[in-house]
Amino acid sequence: MKTKEKIISGISSFPTLPVMVNRLLAVLGDPESAAKEISRIIQIDPALTANVLKAANSSFLGFNRPVTSLAEATFRLGTKWIYQIALSSLIYSNLKKPAPGYDLSSEGLWRHSTAVAIMSESLCTLSGIRDAGTIYTAGLLHDIGKIAMSEFVAGKFDEIQELVNQRKLTFEEAELEILGIDHSEVGAIISEHWHFPELIVNSIRWHHNPDSAPQIDPSLDIVHVADSVCLMEGFGLGRDDLQYRLNENSINRLSLSVTTIELAISQTILMMEQMENLFKEIPSTEAVRR
Repeated sequence: MKTKEKIISGISSFPTLPVMVNRLLAVLGDPESAAKEISRIIQIDPALTANVLKAANSSFLGFNRPVTSLAEATFRLGTKWIYQIALSSLIYSNLKKPAPGYDLSSEGLWRHSTAVAIMSESLCTLSGIRDAGTIYTAGLLHDIGKIAMSEFVAGKFDEIQELVNQRKLTFEEAELEILGIDHSEVGAIISEHWHFPELIVNSIRWHHNPDSAPQIDPSLDIVHVADSVCLMEGFGLGRDDLQYRLNENSINRLSLSVTTIELAISQTILMMEQMENLFKEIPSTEAVRR
């Protein structure tokens, strides 16, 4: 069996996401009912409810009075925060895994993925683009293919790196040539396996090369720029992560100014500090259930 076939065949046994993730995604399209629906979905799952309430009562947030209900947590934190905490808690165990082929620790992959999610949502809001919650999800999962690819990249790393050095390919281009598939495509196949919306699948598939997508979409540009900027800012670097190119066409299509990007970076740094502090205090939903 060829390497590409081995990688693809392994996707069928890749861990599934909790069904709650798709339920949360399904309500994001209706902002008017989102807050009520998100709370309704969360309260079905005792472990997830416990994590959201623990986050709302985190010492880092510094509220004087304890939060005792999801309704109060939503009121205090806002729908966006509740969604991000719930989603990150559900996906935490899927992302908190090492990818040694890329020299990424479990902490490094989670940190980079979370930073890209936050910056994607920030750029989305600053650019006046809808679907911020869905794009946040795409940013959070954009590198999920690295977990499935890690073992194969480790075995062929010297050959991949040689192509990068000698032919000036990006790491993803070298992956494709040596392994027959790259981590973006593997991540897209995984997201299809999880029955994710097309916007998320495409954002993962084209996050290094949005110009190659069949149809130009600002969502793809958002995730690409967020990923590139987060790498430049040093969020969760692996040994491949300075070997990709920032697509200037994405910057131009989004009409992003230096000021807007700097503001998104500042917001991401602040939000990352909050997220990292929160997740020091709250476990994954799987840990709560055990």
